[in-house]
Amino acid sequence: MSDLLLLIGYPPLIVALVFLAIRDSRKRGEKEAPGPPKEYPYQDRAIPHAGRFLEDSGQSLKDSDMEDLKERLCNVLEREKLYLNPDIRVSDLAERLYTNKSYLAQTIKIKLNKNFCQLVHYYRVREAMRLYAHDPDLTITQLCRRVGFNSMTTFNTAFGRNTGYTPAEWCKQYRKKNESPANER
Repeated sequence: MSDLLLLIGYPPLIVALVFLAIRDSRKRGEKEAPGPPKEYPYQDRAIPHAGRFLEDSGQSLKDSDMEDLKERLCNVLEREKLYLNPDIRVSDLAERLYTNKSYLAQTIKIKLNKNFCQLVHYYRVREAMRLYAHDPDLTITQLCRRVGFNSMTTFNTAFGRNTGYTPAEWCKQYRKKNESPANER
């Protein structure tokens, strides 16, 4: 009887062990898939592989990696003006910068002393000021919408935090300064 149990029990056990060994070797093969070029110093922690991002390992970035990420972030924001998108999310920027949202948020907080929303609002307010300087006939509502704000209240609050003035006060002062007799020569 015990010989019969051995004959019946071992084959399924061997099949299960072989199946697990194959599955584990495939998982290891996925983890070792080649990533992007070496120009990204933290590529093993935050670069997309096969359409998905690696999970945050709970580690912090080195200061030099944060500095590099900060520079790339500022360059992308300046060149591509992604902050004009009213639906921009930290994960969108992280994907664009080949990192994960935890590292990006950490870098923004430590290197720029802001959170993600404050950073986006800062760039939007600067853009609103630039647009108004280029076309002083724009209304406050037009400025608000063109720079990506969905709410006048949020626009007013962000403008005040970044300039110390409401949009209307700033526009009035800008017009007054540019209509002064010194500029009429």
